[in-house]
Amino acid sequence: MKMIYSRELKKYNKNDLKSKLFLDDNTIQELLDKRILTNSKENLYSFEFVGIVIIKDRVIFSLPKYAKNDDKKIITKQLLALFREYSKREKLNEDELESIGSIDSKNIYNMLSVIIFLINDYFENGLYSNEKNFSIINGENEINWLKTIDEIQPLISEGEPIYLEYYTNTSEDDEKDYFRQLHRYILNECTKKLNNLGLTDFLGLEPIIFEVDEDSLGTPQSIISRINNELNVQFINRKQLLLKAMSSFISNEKMETNNFTISFYGTRSFHVVWEKICGYVLNNKYENVKKLIAPPKWTTLSGKEHKAAPLIPDIISITKDFFIISDAKYYSIELNEDILSGNPGVEDVTKQYLYQLAFNEYIRIKEVTSVKNMLLFPSEDKEIKQLGKVTIKFLQDLNLEDITLFSLPAHRIFDLYTNNKKLNIEKFLKLEIESEK
Repeated sequence: MKMIYSRELKKYNKNDLKSKLFLDDNTIQELLDKRILTNSKENLYSFEFVGIVIIKDRVIFSLPKYAKNDDKKIITKQLLALFREYSKREKLNEDELESIGSIDSKNIYNMLSVIIFLINDYFENGLYSNEKNFSIINGENEINWLKTIDEIQPLISEGEPIYLEYYTNTSEDDEKDYFRQLHRYILNECTKKLNNLGLTDFLGLEPIIFEVDEDSLGTPQSIISRINNELNVQFINRKQLLLKAMSSFISNEKMETNNFTISFYGTRSFHVVWEKICGYVLNNKYENVKKLIAPPKWTTLSGKEHKAAPLIPDIISITKDFFIISDAKYYSIELNEDILSGNPGVEDVTKQYLYQLAFNEYIRIKEVTSVKNMLLFPSEDKEIKQLGKVTIKFLQDLNLEDITLFSLPAHRIFDLYTNNKKLNIEKFLKLEIESEK
């Protein structure tokens, strides 16, 4: 099946949505209700979402707003790998749980999240297993003395019994276990679903095929009942999660329900993803120094003080010689001799100055050689580029650093994050991307 591509914030009129994206009125309204699509005062529509949207058997991928020229399939595959890694490693907010992370919610069914979880879990942990226990002769495990004494005739030597053979306890996975068979069936169905949608290659997942007697599993209703019974006796976290994911899949894919006509996998808040990824690859040390930022104090006329939340910088990177204050800005900035557009507002600039002021005492005590203050923007470029700088004169006059503007090659930053690698900060400041050794 051919993927239909769009781009975050690209404007469409209603006729475009119908003719180019093949959306009917009901689907458009549902996408608006789910906050995947937005409608402006000019009655223009745009995706405020990055990721996959599945409408029945049709697949749309909404690319990030900066992605205009690169190979769409490569970007799609990379972003899907990124979302898989991000959903495992980060603490997801409520919005992200709905769009990228929920596998067991009764109110929210995210088909791709469930399928990806099930397939990843299988490759990491194997099939669901319930062990069957039995005894064998002369095994290597613990001797079952009760069975040995009851069933084996010993030799008697000087009045003492000597057992030349004995029973030992052992166990093995029960290959005929109901839930093991059900797990095989569901993995088959997941593979079929991805193949039908044309997503197997995009997700980089290996197809899974088992021989299963589907008729022996029972109706969807009986399957759910048996899963619920199994949940009551299983207390291993992995088994609980797997059973809930299996239940969610059967409930929504095999029962006659029309609750979920649209499925999606991605984020409505790609700016949050960009911030967290940049924080990781730049080895954010904010948690180590946050106590150095004094909170605002609100004082009553009687002198009673109340402390409020302090300034929270995005990213603090610290090396032997450098103290770097960075803010990851998900903006499509354009800055050249003729134009300035897509730039952050003055409040973002003043905050960067304030962050340096907040850390000035620490910088002085530690005798930091160099302070850098920067804004980081995603781009399709192959290398880091310095775009220029932004200054405010009355703050510049306080001997604060100018705020340098950098565009970062998003695909290389994503690769570092996905592969659990961090930037070499000294190389980064020389506009080179190299991971730490």
